[in-house]
Amino acid sequence: MCNVAKVEKIAQKLVYAYASSSEDEGELDEKQILDQLYKHYQPTSGRSSGKPGSDKDVARTTTFLENTLHSGAATCLICIGSIRRVEPIWSCESCYCFFHLNCIQRWANDSMMQMKVRAEQQNGNQNQGHYNHLGEFVPPKRQKSLHWCCPQCRRDYQPAEKPTQYNCFCGKEENPQSQPFLVPHSCGEICKKLLQPKCGHDCKLLCHPGPCPPCAQQAQVSCLCGKSTPRSMRCIDKQWKCQQTCKELLACGKHRCSQVCHRPGQCPPCSSKSNQPCECKRESKVVSCSDRKWKCTNICGATFACGLHTCEKVCHAGPCGGGECPLEVKTCPCGKNSQMRPCNEAVETCGDTCQKLLSCGQHSCTQRCHRGNCISCPVRTKKKCRCGLHEKELPCSKEHTCETKCKQMRDCGKHACNRKCCGDQCPPCEKICGKQLSCNKHKCQSVCHNGPCYPCKLESQINCRCGKTRRSVPCGREKSARIVCLELCRISAKCHHAIKHRCHKGECPPCGQVCALPNSDSGCGHICKARCHEAVRVNRPADAARPQTKKYEYKSLPHPRCEESVSVTCIGGHEVATWPCWNSKPTSCQRKCSRKLNCGNHKCSLVCHSVSNPQDMQQQAGCATCEEGCIIPRPTGCAHACPKGCHPPPCTPCGFVIKSKCHCGLTQLVYKCSEYFDEAGTVQEIIDRRERFRSCGNRCLKNYPCAHRCMSICHSGKCPSPDLCRKKVRIFCACKRLKQEIACDKHRAGQTSLECDSSCVAELSRAQAAEQQHLEQKRRNEEERNRLELEKFEQKFGKRKHKERRTIDVGPPKSKINWEQTAIYVASVMIVLGAIAVAFYADS
Repeated sequence: MCNVAKVEKIAQKLVYAYASSSEDEGELDEKQILDQLYKHYQPTSGRSSGKPGSDKDVARTTTFLENTLHSGAATCLICIGSIRRVEPIWSCESCYCFFHLNCIQRWANDSMMQMKVRAEQQNGNQNQGHYNHLGEFVPPKRQKSLHWCCPQCRRDYQPAEKPTQYNCFCGKEENPQSQPFLVPHSCGEICKKLLQPKCGHDCKLLCHPGPCPPCAQQAQVSCLCGKSTPRSMRCIDKQWKCQQTCKELLACGKHRCSQVCHRPGQCPPCSSKSNQPCECKRESKVVSCSDRKWKCTNICGATFACGLHTCEKVCHAGPCGGGECPLEVKTCPCGKNSQMRPCNEAVETCGDTCQKLLSCGQHSCTQRCHRGNCISCPVRTKKKCRCGLHEKELPCSKEHTCETKCKQMRDCGKHACNRKCCGDQCPPCEKICGKQLSCNKHKCQSVCHNGPCYPCKLESQINCRCGKTRRSVPCGREKSARIVCLELCRISAKCHHAIKHRCHKGECPPCGQVCALPNSDSGCGHICKARCHEAVRVNRPADAARPQTKKYEYKSLPHPRCEESVSVTCIGGHEVATWPCWNSKPTSCQRKCSRKLNCGNHKCSLVCHSVSNPQDMQQQAGCATCEEGCIIPRPTGCAHACPKGCHPPPCTPCGFVIKSKCHCGLTQLVYKCSEYFDEAGTVQEIIDRRERFRSCGNRCLKNYPCAHRCMSICHSGKCPSPDLCRKKVRIFCACKRLKQEIACDKHRAGQTSLECDSSCVAELSRAQAAEQQHLEQKRRNEEERNRLELEKFEQKFGKRKHKERRTIDVGPPKSKINWEQTAIYVASVMIVLGAIAVAFYADS
């Protein structure tokens, strides 16, 4: 029971795998493929389809196309398996039957190997020939040439024709790729095979299985008799008849041909009848004009020239043997002597030895020339039986056969010969094979043979499920053969769609129509455009308690996510994008918000974020607050920043207190920046106002060009009205003895000095004399000093001077300065001083 369950489990697994593999290949667009295939071919019209063979060829081509387009419809007769569209195949050139490429290669190898083994077993050591028991030389059997044949039509192929590669039907392309828009196993190119019967044209179909259809070319041809005008006819129908009577004179010379339009000189024999005599002119009867010569059953009976013998021929024309009696030339019984004698005289024996070869074929007759047959060979010799195992002395004319049965195997390799005294000439096995064929219904009826049996040649009739389509399939393929029915399937659908697929075997394929129901799972209300999922086959979990249940079940799956295109606005209201419905939730577009902030000067720099009113481009909750400083330009001259953050104009007046020196630089003034740089009023008013702020109100400390103090209040720039100065100016004479005070304006007018009087001249002369005396005294003092110095030099260096001894200072050694350490101390001090200076200026 365990083995049975295991076998059933394996069988179910194979059936499931076969069904799955067929479904995986999908359906082909047959209409498009056939339209493309017949693109260059015009089907036979009803008017010109005169030949019955043309319709048959077209039907064969249609059958092969059907088997090719539907995966599994064709059957490999070697493995009895379906041929799928993607499997390499080989097609016979005679019957166009399909086989798996690896199956036909194995078939060819096995066939040629069996032929080699059979030839070796039959010949054995007799490849050079042998002598039989009669001493006759038996030449070796002629070996059959090595070949293999098609399993369907038995056409012989040479070993070099064994298929080694996968080619398309027309043989132009190796390993053709399966394309959904082409006939499977084809290259898609034009066939171009020469059509049969040969008309000079080639096939215009695309690469196709089966025989090429009839020629569809048009030609201008006349009828067979040539009497009608040429017509445009299809090449296959160019031998047409005009329906006119021939009326040519027949061979009988009396009647005319009554046949309808045929080739000249090919009139049929005359069918008219007339009374004609036989050859010997003894009888006459009514016969056809074409058979005027006929013989009666009477023997001639004419007497020869000898007058003794008569002609024994049946009814003939002409003289009988030239009139001479054929029995006048006679020979003796042994045939050595011949002589002419009257036909009524008997021939005597010649008396010589007969020497005719006896029936044994080795010895000759030793009797004298005699009439009648020679006697049997009387010579006794030792003869071996045919098998060569026994030897016995017998008359030469007798054959020696023993009772030993031959134990050699016949050519089938299964049964022994068992014939008595066979002599290595075992006949072929004549028993019926009787093995169960692969169809498991019939037994092999061939003569016992080696190797696998040929496939069952019988066919079975199978019906489609609805019963409207029938098909003949090889015996044993009833369950796995695929029948193509063009009717719609009548099984009620498992989903809500109407049935649109064809009648089929087994379970219905998955529904390939669009669901077209509202997507209730997503709640969006859109129509589901996915493939129907109301009845989807899913694997059933293994159940140890019920192992015989199906491994799959049908379930209704939920709607997939909705893929309908929906326009979605981002959460910030910047753009509208098209997204699938299942992903239509508003999200950030990753662009900047760019909403105008309350400051009026800047925009939100955050990435697109959620706002309450996407249409409003003003600052809303969630936007970033402006953290920039005020960017409103300050009044000209104001160098102080606005203390407030970024805000709309105008800014509050600058309250920064400015401390600066007045124009004269003595008094420190304090005033507000906004008051000083106020730009209200005219340009002159602004200048006057700023002048008042910078003036201390005291008298200007600057001097006029005349060197007198300015009379105006503290001001900027040059002192005003310098020509109005009336200060007193003291002027002198050239010797500075006389002086006088005058007004500043007169001094500027050119009155800058006084003229000296006589007293000034006398005083000048005295001064010059005193100066002259002073210079002279100074000269004398200089000369005296030079003389004294010369005397001292001569006293010191005039005589020889003793050499002074060199003295060495032995005082305490000078200490060396450590410059590296000193540089480090100096650098440290400079760094500290620099830091103090930076801190001081920063505080100020």
